[in-house]
Amino acid sequence: MAAAVGHAVVGLLRSGEYQARAAALGERLRGRLEDLTGRGVVAVRSRGLWAGIDLDPALITGRDACMRLLHHGVLAKDTHGSTLRLAPPLVIEPDQLDWMCDRLGEVLAQARA
Repeated sequence: MAAAVGHAVVGLLRSGEYQARAAALGERLRGRLEDLTGRGVVAVRSRGLWAGIDLDPALITGRDACMRLLHHGVLAKDTHGSTLRLAPPLVIEPDQLDWMCDRLGEVLAQARA
């Protein structure tokens, strides 16, 4: 069973469709996250749809941001105290990606208030 699943996944990746989708959506994600720089975000690192977001530790911890995002329906992982990791699925739609970034913006605005 595992070999059959692995074979099917390799077949899906062979077309390059998913890699191209991750690259295109990753650019959109990075741009949206970089727009939050100076408003609670210190730095953004990304590769495809994977993103590491360094938050201003004087404003909010990664753990607190994750918990607040969870209340908005967004799952994120905190790491190293003030860093968030985002890893949305390859099937995410552009409007869902924007919605997720809007929720992060709301969390950061609430932390600044």
